[in-house]
Amino acid sequence: MKSEKIYIEYLVLKAQAGEKLPAEQQVGDELFTLLRSKVKAFVLKILSGGSDVEDCVQATLLQVFNKLSQLKNPKAFHTWLYRIAYSSCMDHCRKKSHDVDVETESFALFDIDQQLDVKAAIARLTEEQQVIIFLFYYEGFTVAQMGHILNQPTGTIKYQLFKAREQIEKLIT
Repeated sequence: MKSEKIYIEYLVLKAQAGEKLPAEQQVGDELFTLLRSKVKAFVLKILSGGSDVEDCVQATLLQVFNKLSQLKNPKAFHTWLYRIAYSSCMDHCRKKSHDVDVETESFALFDIDQQLDVKAAIARLTEEQQVIIFLFYYEGFTVAQMGHILNQPTGTIKYQLFKAREQIEKLIT
């Protein structure tokens, strides 16, 4: 995953310079391909599927490519990308007049084998907890980076991560 992040930063630098990749492939096309799946996975965690996901993914990528020249530090690209995606989802939710952070799903009881599955336990967390777990464990962001992405203090992020871990532990034991 680390090498992919470095490659993306390389593509960002190339895109900002207006260069092309070997074999005349556009840098933007390659960057778009790599970012689309990452953004979609993140947006799915926030919006829990539905037709709104594609709208938010497209809005995020459009904003990223429109403002790419304004990014001063390519090392900050990933935090910047997820911050834009999060903001895009929140804007979309405001327009739809429903609050994603408050929504929770009811889940059927799982048999003992499924309760031991960590993935099933994560699926039972609140949307906010799922986003925290996704950013920390799947995307490898630090608590400080997550605070910037979610526009919350690092202490709040630490607490939410602690509570999410605690909930997972309860669900699998």
